[in-house]
Amino acid sequence: MARFDKAVAGADVTDAGNARIEGFPWLRTNRLLASFSEELRDDFRSPAYVDWLRHMRALDAEARDIEAANLPVAEHRTLSRLLDAEDPAEAVNTCAATLSEELLLGVDDAAARTALRERVEVPDHYLTAWRVMGVYPLARLAIAAGYEGWKRDYLEDFGQPAADATATTWYTPDSRHDGWRADRAAQWLRDAPRSALGLLEIDHDELLQLAALYAPWLAIGTRNHDDLLGSPQWNAGPDGPLLSVDTNRPTADVRLAHTRYQGQVLPQLVYTLWFPARTRSGATDILGGRLDGLVWRVTLGPDGRPLIYDSIHPCGCYHLFFPVPPLQRVEVADDHSLREAPLSPAQAPVLEAGQRLSLHVAATSHFLRDLGTEDAMPDNAVPYRLRLVSEPPDYGRRSLVLPEGGRRSLYGSDGLVPDTERLERFLLWPSGIRSPGAMRQWGTHATVFVGRRHFDDPFLFEEAFVLP
Repeated sequence: MARFDKAVAGADVTDAGNARIEGFPWLRTNRLLASFSEELRDDFRSPAYVDWLRHMRALDAEARDIEAANLPVAEHRTLSRLLDAEDPAEAVNTCAATLSEELLLGVDDAAARTALRERVEVPDHYLTAWRVMGVYPLARLAIAAGYEGWKRDYLEDFGQPAADATATTWYTPDSRHDGWRADRAAQWLRDAPRSALGLLEIDHDELLQLAALYAPWLAIGTRNHDDLLGSPQWNAGPDGPLLSVDTNRPTADVRLAHTRYQGQVLPQLVYTLWFPARTRSGATDILGGRLDGLVWRVTLGPDGRPLIYDSIHPCGCYHLFFPVPPLQRVEVADDHSLREAPLSPAQAPVLEAGQRLSLHVAATSHFLRDLGTEDAMPDNAVPYRLRLVSEPPDYGRRSLVLPEGGRRSLYGSDGLVPDTERLERFLLWPSGIRSPGAMRQWGTHATVFVGRRHFDDPFLFEEAFVLP
């Protein structure tokens, strides 16, 4: 296992989506799983503890499959020879499964299990040292003023017609849900199997059906090629692989996630959409750059219906919340401080039978301009494909084919998409966020510049959104 990790680190192909656990190199975790650590103290043979360990082992196993696939050919061959295995990931994962069983079954391993619970955490994605160097207590005043200006302008424009006659391109999901109605889906979801931790357990086809039912229709302002949906890929460039977006293959990467709300674990459907770029208006445009996108998340309530929608851009910026009535945004302490409070431009519409939610997206900035309801598919709509991030071999862009052979992740070992940096990073680095504006991997999205918040925080909605 140490040889595998050394080879992966040496080739700089470490997958950054889930956190390693000190002293337990065969396990990885995320913020949701880490949130259970204090609740699993009593019985290490309980179904919940076994399920917790199983999911952390699965995260590591998937990451190792990806890392092995992304090793350069020469390093892969060398590692295969050292491990005496054609598939290095399979060999290491076999060993890791044995170690997990020993941790679970070893009666005398109480100290190891205690250490595991104490070390299962995900470091936040704010660099405190940068905040110290950037004199954050003072810098946040300017950052907060800039954010307030953006928020004021954004809220004034939200729900208003576009200021110009920009063309609109409609996109609709091309997957079908076999005539499911929302009420049938809600009942099916309430009855669907759950793991001991409460995580939804459905197969590939069922997840695609569910994702198709709740996938939004998209009305995207279109000024140029950069406003077309597509699929990121590696092309041959003059100095090596060059990131591009194939707009002939509009795609939404779909992820099943979970959150915790009022003592329950709720499933979430996360749709990530990609654009070739945010077009730069000139040399001084601090927000433009290569690759852009929109992340749309649907959190399903205990009744199986949408409870709240929220969105970010893949850089983590512009976090917006749209509660579905009767859920309401309530006042929180951050509303009266410099910290960025959850921004809710409007409540989401309650869909009637046969209706679809539509997202209206601005040209160039790709800001959400409005939410709407649609009764029929618009004319000339372009279909977009739903692709699960659990699908091999690319695992949601984490192992893409290279034009010269081999594979490479869209994301670097720091979780950032290379060559997507924005000029705003020179202004916002005192916030402690690495390369503000750059696209980044799931699990690494810090979403506020003043304060600390992460998109995958399992208790994200707990305080600011309540049911009457």
